[in-house]
Amino acid sequence: MFGDFLYMQVTDADVAHAQQQDGLGGAGTVPFGEIGTIGQDFNPGFRVGGSVACGPCTSVVMSYTFFESDSFASLDPPDIPGGGGAVGSLVHHPGAALTASVGPVDATYDVDFQLGDVMWRRVVTCNPRYNLAYSCGVEYGHLEQNFTQSGVFGGGSGGAIDTATSIDFDGGGVKFGIDGDHQFGHGLGIYGRLSAAGLTGRFKSHYSMFNATTDQMLAMADWTDDRVIGQIEYEIGMSITSCNGHWRAAAGYMFSYWTNTVTTPVFIDAVQADNYTDVGDTLGFNGLVSRIECRW
Repeated sequence: MFGDFLYMQVTDADVAHAQQQDGLGGAGTVPFGEIGTIGQDFNPGFRVGGSVACGPCTSVVMSYTFFESDSFASLDPPDIPGGGGAVGSLVHHPGAALTASVGPVDATYDVDFQLGDVMWRRVVTCNPRYNLAYSCGVEYGHLEQNFTQSGVFGGGSGGAIDTATSIDFDGGGVKFGIDGDHQFGHGLGIYGRLSAAGLTGRFKSHYSMFNATTDQMLAMADWTDDRVIGQIEYEIGMSITSCNGHWRAAAGYMFSYWTNTVTTPVFIDAVQADNYTDVGDTLGFNGLVSRIECRW
């Protein structure tokens, strides 16, 4: 049995949601200061699982991974002598009759995922110093992305505008992996893992702009897309094993990439352009991993 503590950061999915500018909109309005971007800092997660031996060289390994992250950002207008500073939204649909905000403009963003897999593992070669094994099996994946922006904006449809997106994916498929470790002596060792999965599933994406002041929906888009995504993960680190071999602790660094995914920034771009062709990007996760194993 094993338990992992994950401390990871989401990459390649930051949302540029607002910008400081000189003027509320129209001719003469230019960017004037900071671009409001919201991303993710490092957040904790976990992975638990275990394996059952089916013979001297084979076993069945099961694991479950859970990770969630959330962040908040706020952007105020720039301080311009004589006034005129404002905050323009970069996530509004251009067809909405809205101008900039006198600030602040707030945003929230979270990215969560869950993974479950069952793998058949076989040791290819081993001796008291090292072992090398390959595995194959099935994996299920669930991915959630949620973004909101809130602020009071001007224009013909002005008011308290809430812009929100939600993107959900559920899918399953086959997974292959390779892992190995080498013992230096005195219980110390180094290990590495590499896995790749292909998951077929469905993305359900929703975009909305709602005027809370007038209780009016200004824009809405629901998009469903079936696709195959790739899930690639690799990890390397150091380990220490007890004298009797029943306990093992390890710490390393992990990179995980979800390819051909619908991410929040590319979905917002698709809605603003009214074009849903070739909408796809790579979503990355990376961070520290520490593990405790109990062996018997």
